[in-house]
Amino acid sequence: MSLTDWFDPSGLTPHGFCLSWEPELLVLHAGSDAVIAAAYFSVPLALLWLLRRRPDIKYRWIVSLFVAFIMACGISHLLGIVTLWLPIYQFEGVEKAITAVLSLTTAIALWPLVPRIAALPSPSQLERLNHELRESEARIKQANAELERRVEERTEEISATNARLSDALKQRDLLLREVYHRVKNNLQVVDGLLFMHMTRPADARTRESDLSALRGRIYTLSLVHQQLMASANLETFNLAPFLHELCGNIAGASGQDGVALSLDVMDQEVTLDVGIPFGLIVTELVTNALKHAFPQGKGGISVTFQHNYSGEACLIVSDTGDKPFDFEERAAESSSLGHTILSGLVAQLGATMKSYFDNGFKTEICLNIPVAS
Repeated sequence: MSLTDWFDPSGLTPHGFCLSWEPELLVLHAGSDAVIAAAYFSVPLALLWLLRRRPDIKYRWIVSLFVAFIMACGISHLLGIVTLWLPIYQFEGVEKAITAVLSLTTAIALWPLVPRIAALPSPSQLERLNHELRESEARIKQANAELERRVEERTEEISATNARLSDALKQRDLLLREVYHRVKNNLQVVDGLLFMHMTRPADARTRESDLSALRGRIYTLSLVHQQLMASANLETFNLAPFLHELCGNIAGASGQDGVALSLDVMDQEVTLDVGIPFGLIVTELVTNALKHAFPQGKGGISVTFQHNYSGEACLIVSDTGDKPFDFEERAAESSSLGHTILSGLVAQLGATMKSYFDNGFKTEICLNIPVAS
C-alpha cells in the first residue's frame, strides 16, 4: 500500500458518528478540545515571553522542549475537533506519534535536571542571601569609611611630621648660622686679645704672665660655650653655676691655697652676648686680686652678684688685701692691658664701673638685665 493510499480517509467513519451525531455531545467534545488547545497554546507563549524577559534563566533548552511538547498537545486537541466530522485519523496518529516523541524526550531530559533544579536557591534562601549581602556591603562600607578615616588621620600625622621636620631643618639652619656667627665673634675676640698682647712691649717674664692671662681669658670663652651647650634652649644659660666653676678654676690655677674664695651669686639667665663679656670681666677682676692683693699669700676674695635697690644687676668683686690697687692709676701706665680690656668690656655691656678701697679693694659693676625668672 502506497503512502497516498494510507492517508486516504475513504472507508473510515468520523468520530461524530460514534456520538450518534448528538448535538450536545458534539458541542461538549468540540468545545472542550478547543478550550484545552487554547490553554496549551497560551502556555508556550508565556514560556517564550519569560525566556525573552529573563535571559539569565538556566537550562533554557529544557524550556524549549516543553514549549514544543505543549504545542504538540494543543495540535492533538485541534485534530480531535476535526475528526468529529472528518475521519483523518492517519494525520491524527502521526501527530500523536510526534507528541509522544517530544513528551518522551522532555521526560528523559527532565529527570537528570530535577536534582539540579532542586538545588537552586529558594526565594527565602535568596532573600536571606540578599540580606547577608546587604549586611556585608554595609560592613564593607563601614570598613572603607574607617579605613578612609585612618588614612586621613595618618595623612595628617605625616603632614604634621613633615611640618615638624621642616621646622627642625629650618631651626638647624638657624643654629648653624648662629654657630658660625658665634665662632666668628669668638675668633674676633681672640684675635683682638692676641693683637693687644702683641703690641704691648714686654720682657720675657711679662710675656709669660701675659700668655697665662690670655689662656685664662680663652678658657672663659670655652666655659661660656660649655654652659650654653648644657642649657635647655641653647640660647641662654644660668650665670650662677658658670661663675662658681669659673672662679673655682681661676683660684685653683693660681696656686694660692691661702686665699679663700666666696661667692654669693643669684640665678640669672643671660645670652651669649652678655655671658662672654661678663665672664671676661669676672676673670679680669678675680685674676687681678689674686696677683696684686695678697703679697703674703693669705686673704679672701668675695664675688657677689645680686640686684640692688634700683633693680640693676650688680657685680661686686672685693678682696681683703691691705694693698690698695687703683685701676685709674694703673691705666696711666703703659702696661695696664687688663684695665684696657676691662674698660672695653664694661662699655660693651653698657654698664657702669667704680672702684674704691674699703677694708680691701672693691670693684662694683652695675648693668640693666632682666630679673631671673
